[in-house]
Amino acid sequence: MPVHPLVRRSVTLAAAAALVALAPGVGHAAASPEPIKNEGSGWYLDSGSETTSAKAPTYTVKYAGEPASAPGNLKWSYDPATKLVKNEANGWYLGSGGESSSAKAPTYTTKYSGEPAAAPPQLKWSYDAATKLVKNEGNGWYLGTGGDDYGKAPAYTTKYTGSPASAPAQLKWALSS
Repeated sequence: MPVHPLVRRSVTLAAAAALVALAPGVGHAAASPEPIKNEGSGWYLDSGSETTSAKAPTYTVKYAGEPASAPGNLKWSYDPATKLVKNEANGWYLGSGGESSSAKAPTYTTKYSGEPAAAPPQLKWSYDAATKLVKNEGNGWYLGTGGDDYGKAPAYTTKYTGSPASAPAQLKWALSS
C-alpha cells in the first residue's frame, strides 16, 4: 500500500526534530557557570582581577555564600566536548604553564579567541567525576591548590603518578559540566 507524501514528510520531520533535540549542545541552553570547589580546602577557584597581562594567575579563595550568588571571578563553565574551562567574569580560559623541571607549575587564565576545537593543549582539561581529578591535556598534570596566603592560595598543576583513587584531597575538585 502506498504511503501518502504528507505522511512520509511528517515522519521525516518528526525524526529530524528528535535528532536535533537529542544532539549534545544543539537546542539546549549551555550549563550555567558555577564555582569550582576544591575538595581538600573547600575553597573555590578564582580567576583573580588581573586583566592587563596576557596571562593572569589563578587562586583558590574562601567563599561562604550561595554558589548561585558567587561573583563572576568564581564562576566557570566546563565544556567536555572542547575540554575548555572558561571564566564568566572575563571570558578567559584556564591554562597550565607546564614547567617540566619543577614539581608544580602555575595555572592562569588567558584570552583565547580561536576556534574551541583548535585551542592549544595547555588550555584543555579532562575531568573525571568518579575520582574528581582535573587533568591538563598539555602536560598531563593535575589541577591542585595548597597553602594559605591571607585568604587565598595559589592554584597550580602538579605531576601525580599514584592511583587516581588515592590522590590527595588538594587535587580533587567538584566541577559541573
